[in-house]
Amino acid sequence: MTFLDPVIFFVSGLSVFFDLRIRRIPNWLIIVGLFCGVVLNAFQGASHLFQSIAGFVVGIGVLILPFAFGWVGAGDVKYLGVVGALLGVSLLPRVFFYSALVAGLIAVGYLGFGLARISRFKQTWLDLKVAVLSMGYVLPDPVQKRTREHGDSVPWGVAFAAGTIIAYYVDPNGRWAGF
Repeated sequence: MTFLDPVIFFVSGLSVFFDLRIRRIPNWLIIVGLFCGVVLNAFQGASHLFQSIAGFVVGIGVLILPFAFGWVGAGDVKYLGVVGALLGVSLLPRVFFYSALVAGLIAVGYLGFGLARISRFKQTWLDLKVAVLSMGYVLPDPVQKRTREHGDSVPWGVAFAAGTIIAYYVDPNGRWAGF
């Protein structure tokens, strides 16, 4: 167990709680997680500090386009940045991979239990195809403009927290993910 473990569990646990309860990840949690991630990594030396800062920037950068489309919320973007600050940039691809798998399972569960409409997922797929095929010249309206319902959207904070725990504790060497 490292000195980052309590912070990872604290930030991940509270992000799950708030994302399920109020569908938001509060800024105070982001600030606490970011501060702890940068400071605790700085104690390990300049290379860890660089990994932490790069992880924060890359974590946010990965979700800028999905945020612009309205697929994820601002709290989810900042939370992945905090995960990058805590774990460093090298673990982020694995965290994102496992988070996407968990989000897919959540989406299938929502569809199976009738908590979401298939049209919402079809629209997201159509948005992605339009953006890619037009090489970014045609961007869809954000999901929030089309609907104000949050009940049928995937709680990405939960998926990112689960992906973080899986990548850091269950598959720390990347054997399952393959990287």
